[in-house]
Amino acid sequence: MATRIPGIDVARYQGEPDWSAVRDAGYRFTYIKATEGVGYVSPTLDSQLAGARRAGMVTGLYHFARPDTNTPQQDAADFAAQLARLDSGAPGDLPPCLDIETEGTDLASWVKGFINAIRGHTGRHEVMVYSSTYWFDAKLGTDSWVDSGVSLWVAHYGRDPGKPGYLTDRVVLHQYSSEGQVPGIAGNTDLDVALVELSVLTGGMVPPPPSPPPPGGTYVVQPGDTLSGIGARFGVDWRTIADVNAITDPDLIYVGEVLTIPR
Repeated sequence: MATRIPGIDVARYQGEPDWSAVRDAGYRFTYIKATEGVGYVSPTLDSQLAGARRAGMVTGLYHFARPDTNTPQQDAADFAAQLARLDSGAPGDLPPCLDIETEGTDLASWVKGFINAIRGHTGRHEVMVYSSTYWFDAKLGTDSWVDSGVSLWVAHYGRDPGKPGYLTDRVVLHQYSSEGQVPGIAGNTDLDVALVELSVLTGGMVPPPPSPPPPGGTYVVQPGDTLSGIGARFGVDWRTIADVNAITDPDLIYVGEVLTIPR
């Protein structure tokens, strides 16, 4: 089975997550909004990053681009200052990420300028770029700036996790929902899956997966799981799990799906 590792991304709207609950639900990584344009730092950046790290999440920071008002060098310098302050730009963390979804003149050149600038600030070759299937296809001119150090994170809702409409060998993350309900977080949360092992993205060791929750809780389906295997782990007949979760085809469960495990 292809790699599908559950994760989330957060900003100030998610407040102060209970990161232990997030981790216990099976989510392994998170991207956290750090900055936007020039002069804006997310008010929840420090607390969200510290909490996620304490819980053993694999973390990375992202910057919301403002090509409509700033040069890429200005945006990159502001983002780099927070990466340095929080020690979040080096291998061991997810690559610094550019979130590009605001119109501007010659977006391809702007993105290329940002990538070059952030590499200069951090000394790290790996950079992540986030946008939608439509923007990657029609607006961003990826041929001019995607190289061996650039990974792509595609937002495309209403698709099976791991199957965005834009899919190349540089696509490593898929944001497949903006309305996820995640234990430990009030309200909606963006849901993601990684299509490669996290160590490929961090260039280093990552925390081990969480221990499975006891019967009577929930379980997030992991790559390679089967319904019978999940039942065996928790000592619950797989048919009971199927009934409780209204699963009509026991061979059809999805990575990232949250199952109720009955007592």
